[in-house]
Amino acid sequence: MKGGISKLAIFVLIMLFTTTAPVSANTGNGADTVVEIEEIYSTIEACEVVLSSSSTVEDLDLEVQLVREDRIIDRATIPIDSINVNSRVIKVVQWETKTAEDGAYEIRVQVLNDEKEISSTEYKFVHGRQVIPEVVIEGTISNSEGVTAVIRPVDATLVDIEYMLVDGFDVIYVAKDEKVSVHTTPLTVHKRWNTLLLNNKEYLGLVKIRPSNEVAAIVVTDIFTSQDDAKITDVYKDEIGASATIEGNSQVPFDGYVQFTVYDEKGEDIVESAIMRSPILLTDDDETVEAIWENRLHEGKYKLVIEIIGNDGDRLDIQETIIDVEESATKKNDIPEQVEEENSLPSFLITQAALVLAAVAFVIRRRNT
Repeated sequence: MKGGISKLAIFVLIMLFTTTAPVSANTGNGADTVVEIEEIYSTIEACEVVLSSSSTVEDLDLEVQLVREDRIIDRATIPIDSINVNSRVIKVVQWETKTAEDGAYEIRVQVLNDEKEISSTEYKFVHGRQVIPEVVIEGTISNSEGVTAVIRPVDATLVDIEYMLVDGFDVIYVAKDEKVSVHTTPLTVHKRWNTLLLNNKEYLGLVKIRPSNEVAAIVVTDIFTSQDDAKITDVYKDEIGASATIEGNSQVPFDGYVQFTVYDEKGEDIVESAIMRSPILLTDDDETVEAIWENRLHEGKYKLVIEIIGNDGDRLDIQETIIDVEESATKKNDIPEQVEEENSLPSFLITQAALVLAAVAFVIRRRNT
């Protein structure tokens, strides 16, 4: 048709727009508020949406749909309390798909205010049958301490690596390593969560790698349940008492106990026991917890069991060892009896003095080792 545009030309223009600019947003009806959908990335497992606004906005809803051949497979509506001016909000959706057929998928995104659309866009991706990337993520493990991933290079390249900790729809921690060199051997990367976690709560760890020569990113996710954790790194023991150095290994604050139990040589009868509160520990924190026996151990061999009791009363770590008390050790700190009745101290003062001296001797001996 002369002076016009053919249907084929219009179709080509639409395809070019949706392919080259999948995250451009359509702002709604001349409203003062402009919310931009800056970025979308999705796999069959999870979808990431990045929003920004030219002004502070409140009470929004983000509608995200996973579509396969015009059929909605999964959807999520995410309330957004506010977006501050010149700030970014990241939301993550975990898809709950019973099937993962190879082929083309579509993500449809809408930003709503009082059920009125103010921004929308679409994003397409292919699951399976993908072109071989420059790097492959061989595996990832997320836990209460952090996230670890193994990257295998196909070709030598530089990559940007982004680490995310997700609580529900919200990204509560983000860290990034830029221009990481990946050569001929697998590379192990690790990032610690520098934020506090709640005990027995489910989180999602996400690793996104973008090779320098590729537009698309590679994303892997791993769900974990956070738990407090601590371990015994050092032990000191003698006839007066014992101590254990405890190291935290989780971003869930450890607020538990250390239990010391002394058994006879056969490990049957309890001779001494003490349970001591531990200082609060996070990852890489360490503290020494000490216990003094009520009675000095006599000459002989004893079995010592030290246990770390977690926030929920579960046993996090245990260490067993032997206390070997020699005859000289049982006498060197004894206090001689007073012979003269007139000048002698009351017996309860002597007992207290003996306990104080024993505690001081234990601490000094512990620090000198």
